[in-house]
Amino acid sequence: MASFKEVRDLLLLEHSNGLISDDELLFFMGEYQSKNPEFTYDIYERFNLDDMEEPECKAYFRFEKNDIPVLAETLGLPDFFKCTQRTVAGKIEGLCLVLRRMAYPCRLGDLIPVFGRPVPELSMIANCVLEEIYDLHAHRTTSKDI
Repeated sequence: MASFKEVRDLLLLEHSNGLISDDELLFFMGEYQSKNPEFTYDIYERFNLDDMEEPECKAYFRFEKNDIPVLAETLGLPDFFKCTQRTVAGKIEGLCLVLRRMAYPCRLGDLIPVFGRPVPELSMIANCVLEEIYDLHAHRTTSKDI
C-alpha cells in the first residue's frame, strides 16, 4: 500500500504530464493528506549514548552516563528489544527512551532529534521496554514480602 506522500507525488507527476486537471489535482491532494503531522527524522543520527556529554545525559535521563549501562544490567533487560512490527532497538537506547519520557514528559515528536527515529517507532519501543520492565519486576510491587 502506498503512503500518502507517495500518492501525492504520483498525483503531481500525473498533473505535470497533463493526465489530470487542476481541479482534480486539488481534490485528490485534499483527499490524500495525512491527518498526522509529518516529522522529519532521517536528518538526525540514531541514538548513541557514547556521543552524549555527561551534563546532557544527566539533564535528559536524570542518571550519570556511566550508570545507565549498570541500570540496564540490574533491571535484567535483554540486549535488544524487537517490537511487534519488527523494529529493533538496543538495550541502552530503549532504556534511555523510557528514562527520558519519565524524566520530562514530552511529546514523542520532541524526541526525534535525540533518537533519530519516527514517532511510531519511538512509541512502540517505549511500550516494549515498559512491558519488559513490568514483566520482570511487577511482582515486587504486588508482593507482600517487603
